[in-house]
Amino acid sequence: MYIGSVKFFKHLIITVVLLLITVPTALCIVFGVSGAEKDREISSLKAEIAVLKGEAPENPDNTDNTGTTDNPEETAPVIADTKEPLPITTTPEEIPGKDGDVTAATTTLPEEAEGGEVSDSTTAPQAEEETGEADEKVSYELLYPELYALGTGDIQYKEDKDYVYLTFDDGPSKYTENILYYLDLYEIKATFFVVPDGTETCNNRLKRIAEEGHTIGIHTACHEYDKIYSSVESYLDDFNLAYNRIYEATGIKCNLFRFPGGSKNDYNKEHRDEIIEEMTRRGFIYFDWNVDSRDAMGADWTEMYNTVLSETADVPRAIILMHDYNGGYNTILVLEDIIRALIADSRNFTMDKLSEAVRPIQF
Repeated sequence: MYIGSVKFFKHLIITVVLLLITVPTALCIVFGVSGAEKDREISSLKAEIAVLKGEAPENPDNTDNTGTTDNPEETAPVIADTKEPLPITTTPEEIPGKDGDVTAATTTLPEEAEGGEVSDSTTAPQAEEETGEADEKVSYELLYPELYALGTGDIQYKEDKDYVYLTFDDGPSKYTENILYYLDLYEIKATFFVVPDGTETCNNRLKRIAEEGHTIGIHTACHEYDKIYSSVESYLDDFNLAYNRIYEATGIKCNLFRFPGGSKNDYNKEHRDEIIEEMTRRGFIYFDWNVDSRDAMGADWTEMYNTVLSETADVPRAIILMHDYNGGYNTILVLEDIIRALIADSRNFTMDKLSEAVRPIQF
């Protein structure tokens, strides 16, 4: 029998010896080839880093002074004074829009000085700083991916000379019913920039505003200036809360809003431009005003009446700031008289509500 014979064991020993020799040899060859490839990649990366730093690239072991490698198919890395494409920095801005659309990524080329040399702005420390700023910006751009509106891209603004837009901030409140009464009495539509608290009472008032055909815009969820203006993220947190509360109460996805205190105030100086840029990028439209009734500052009937009529007379169209809550009873007392005076004015004012088709007044 072959198995168990001397010849069998002899063949077995020879086979084991051959395996012990060939397997390590094959592994050495594989790792050697892989290591050589890694060395070439490392050398190439070092050369590119040297170019970005404005330094002369190191001469790899497998290159001569002409920049030619042992492998004729490989070329030397691009040097700084050529016109070859420079490194590209891409800021991820692929954020789904309201309807699931995706905005394109923003691609930026590093600055190039005269003569084709890379300027100092492309050095590694500057690149790290720009990357940090981009990361910070992207951090709030990625917040609330469903918080988008249609924007003004394809909007045709209507001709609204001699139009008057009554707007009421800070509601709904116990005064909302009175305001709605006078608006209905004179068949006028207005705009309410609201502060929804999510309660049943508030939701019922929001529903009535919507059912009677008025525009609802976002004012804030908490109306705490220090909180909402402390950062772009904080503003988005508050705005998203108000947006969802209005939607849950009325089914309306608001695209208009008004900054508490207006778009320029003492509380939002540090982050004002960033907030405006981000809200505009998301498609929301903000409205300031050009007529201030001063009701929130405690103006009495006479001051409010005279101020509104005189300031309206001085502008081609008027967006009038009044208050649902902070105006109090003075607003209710003077509202009908202001409406009657505007209707009777010789300019034959048209009184309407705000919409995306109205060119916004912005400070």
